[in-house]
Amino acid sequence: MTIKGAQGPSRAGLLLTLGVLAWAGAAQAQSLDEIIEAAVAATGGRDAIAQIETVRHTGSFTMGTDFGPIEGSLEIVIIPNQKMYQALISDLFSQRSAWDGTTAWQSDSFTGTVELTGTAAANLRNQTALDGFQAYQNPVFPDAEYAKADDEQVDGRDHFVLEISVSGIPYRYFIDKETHLVTLLTLEMDVPEVGGLIEVTVRPSEYETFEGVLMARRTQLSIPGIYDLDMRISETVINEPVDQAIFAKP
Repeated sequence: MTIKGAQGPSRAGLLLTLGVLAWAGAAQAQSLDEIIEAAVAATGGRDAIAQIETVRHTGSFTMGTDFGPIEGSLEIVIIPNQKMYQALISDLFSQRSAWDGTTAWQSDSFTGTVELTGTAAANLRNQTALDGFQAYQNPVFPDAEYAKADDEQVDGRDHFVLEISVSGIPYRYFIDKETHLVTLLTLEMDVPEVGGLIEVTVRPSEYETFEGVLMARRTQLSIPGIYDLDMRISETVINEPVDQAIFAKP
């Protein structure tokens, strides 16, 4: 078990919070297979990743809204490729959500507890993968599709771009050719509150290695017209038994 410290409203968009961690890629890799294999290797390799049985992150978040910032605590628990749970707690609201291996649910202080379907459920299921490349040729995710797009620049730096669709949700991963890290992730999301499709951006950073596997300690999420969310992980615990009851719908 590894424990490492670091300094540090009820909408379906909140389900993206953990969404998604970014991983390494090789600057010299050009084909789709080469980029993915290099990414997995730089993350720690398949053997190290396979040794991760549970992950528990705790930390804090700041949510920027039209009414001012909201601060609170967060908890995320993942059983790789099986289950995930997350909680966002503040003085103004609380929200818990989970994928229990079969169904997804969300419980918050505004609308109570509901079962999730469609892309909201699929997004939670997708988050059981420890990184964006673990669904590649993985029988747990038989509907995953991967393609290499044209290279692009992000913040003046050259990036590989991978287009990944899992459970019908399209993601675009931008892999820095020099640092070998994913610095940006984008996806389109249907948000009725703002009238349709919007582009959600996710920026993972401040990576650290736990039991040989690279994980992001900070994730910045932006959903235009709704909020910006800055999540900071202060403690990560690996391979500690977790209470299975947290995944069950209340």
